[in-house]
Amino acid sequence: HLSMSDAESLIPTVLSVDQGDDTTLSTHCPSLQSAYGALHEREVNQAKSTKPSPSSSTHQHHAVVNHAHPYSDVAVGSPLQRQIKRNSTANEARKQHVSYWSLLRDNVNFRWYFISSLVTDAGEWFTYVASISAIEQIHSSQQSISRTSISILVALRLIPNAVFSNIGGVLADSFDRRQILLVLDVLGAVIAWLFIVAYQCRSINALYAATMLQMTVAAIYEPSRSALTPMLLDEESLKKAYTLTGLGWSVMASVGSSLGGFAVEWVGIDMCFVIDSLTYLMSAFFVWKIQGDYLAADETNTTTSNAEGELSILMHDTETIVTSNTTSEKGPFQSLRLLMSMTVDGFNYLRSKPWGPFVFLKCCAALIYGAADVLNVSFSERGVSDVGRDSAYNLEGSSRRLGVLFAFVGLGCFFGPIAIEPFTHMNETKSLERACWGSYLLMAVGCWGLSRFEGVAWICVFTAVRSSGSSVIWVYSSLLLQKFCSSSMLGRVMAVDYALATLSEAFSAMCGGMLQDNAGLSAEEVSYVMAVVAFVTLAIWALYFFTVKP
Repeated sequence: HLSMSDAESLIPTVLSVDQGDDTTLSTHCPSLQSAYGALHEREVNQAKSTKPSPSSSTHQHHAVVNHAHPYSDVAVGSPLQRQIKRNSTANEARKQHVSYWSLLRDNVNFRWYFISSLVTDAGEWFTYVASISAIEQIHSSQQSISRTSISILVALRLIPNAVFSNIGGVLADSFDRRQILLVLDVLGAVIAWLFIVAYQCRSINALYAATMLQMTVAAIYEPSRSALTPMLLDEESLKKAYTLTGLGWSVMASVGSSLGGFAVEWVGIDMCFVIDSLTYLMSAFFVWKIQGDYLAADETNTTTSNAEGELSILMHDTETIVTSNTTSEKGPFQSLRLLMSMTVDGFNYLRSKPWGPFVFLKCCAALIYGAADVLNVSFSERGVSDVGRDSAYNLEGSSRRLGVLFAFVGLGCFFGPIAIEPFTHMNETKSLERACWGSYLLMAVGCWGLSRFEGVAWICVFTAVRSSGSSVIWVYSSLLLQKFCSSSMLGRVMAVDYALATLSEAFSAMCGGMLQDNAGLSAEEVSYVMAVVAFVTLAIWALYFFTVKP
């Protein structure tokens, strides 16, 4: 048993315990529980011994009892209650000022999620740069040059996202999202070895096939990863988390691509593919470290909507998920009908919402930045001292130069969201919309600069400007969808958003290669075409944001 002085000395420690969980106190050392019991007993005794005021004989001072909170049954106005109130106020202030560091420090599950994303992105850049270098080497051995071959590679990395992301969205809304990521990471590690077989056979078509398989896994993977994020965080932290994830991608684009370019020169193309396989396994380990169950149906069961229409959608969707669990064993046709039904529900849900056109924000932006990778390959195949559209083809050192260009892509993606973030707020939709509109302006300026200025330095600078715009639109268009979409539909909505963006990007990439090979345009002239597209889409979205949308 503790004395009163000992109990009072333990007040700060007691108050450091999570106040939102009745069971938390009992899990700590017995002395803390004894301290709270002693303090509670003293407060109740003081309340009972208090005599009623003569002027208000019908009112007596009692200890306020509320078993919904572990500390709410202390006497009103007591020192302990005042300390609890000050502590709660401090907690609310901390919630309103979430920093990137505190987000990673305090949320263990999000920290593992974030590290897993970094590792996966780094491995993908190694494979991407190695695949481009492999195609260049194969064409060089045949004494030929083909920008279209690079365009096909880029398109094949994107088309599976448009075809299979809806499947990924349905899976994300039907099964545990963490388990989906875990299984797909292991599968991706196996597929990465197919690139080695394709390269050893010197077969571009085999490289294309391996790319298709890998990106099919990625297409199913991405909706679950996007839909898992809001389940790990509260709304106040969501914008910070998406910005942080975008910054992480940018860092990996800068570091991973540049290291991939040098790795091709130092350790060879084969080893780059091996590194990619290892990153998949590392990502699976970090996903495994995330604790808890992340089934969308579990969240909808505890979600309360203020709008009756929204609530009916959640109930309908929960019934659909339950039906899938009970009929999945009846055969593949039942599963196919369920897939089609849930996909159609996703499209109908978007059509019924006034914010539905937000799924076209990435799609329109992808028309601009989609051809960028093909242009980067064209710029990298020029020597360091070569400038201008008539520069000779120079494959030596092109992998390093391509890595440097991709590094500037990463730098632009890194600084773009950081510059925009102070001017945006999750509770102000207009600020998120202005960020999306401004991203089109950045992309337009970047493409225009690439078409007008020559030289390696200028190419790097305007590449960073263009990529900063593409990064901002990717982050803030996702935030708009996350803000308005219900959790039970989020997987399918993100799948539609992702599919439209990747289809548009694949189309842009194919046009970029064909305009150079078939129409005879230079990389600068294709950049000018992209600038025109950027200014047109900028005008369209400005009209929508400022005049059409209520």
